[in-house]
Amino acid sequence: MISISLDSPTYPAGGFITATVGAILKKATKARGLYATLYCTEIKQVKTQVVLDKYEFDRDREMGQPYSSHMETKTEVRESVIFSQEKKICDEHEFSGEENFTVQFILPKNAAPTSREFGHDNAIHIWKLRVKLDIPMAPDEHADAEVFVEGL
Repeated sequence: MISISLDSPTYPAGGFITATVGAILKKATKARGLYATLYCTEIKQVKTQVVLDKYEFDRDREMGQPYSSHMETKTEVRESVIFSQEKKICDEHEFSGEENFTVQFILPKNAAPTSREFGHDNAIHIWKLRVKLDIPMAPDEHADAEVFVEGL
């Protein structure tokens, strides 16, 4: 089992993130390495207008969907990773019992603040710290911790 504890509940853009990573394993396990990745996911709402051709316009009207114009607005949600930084915490190592490691990241100075709702920019930003224990010939151990970036 992997655990992550952050040194602060919130971080300013350009600030340091220090995390303590704990690896608690029931039996001795040889791993290729322990990796940490800080990343930001942006979920963006995109609206596009589509021109209906005469056939689609007439067909929709016959099916009881009256349109006041030949334009239709479609909204789609796109998700992308806008920032990612990976660090190797530990090289090849035999993990047994409980071991703790420390990792530090620097947020970019222009880091988008964490958000939960679509705002003026129609985007949501979610910052996370993911830790992975790379075990050969077995499922990897993962843990995630959400990082709250201050702003607005």
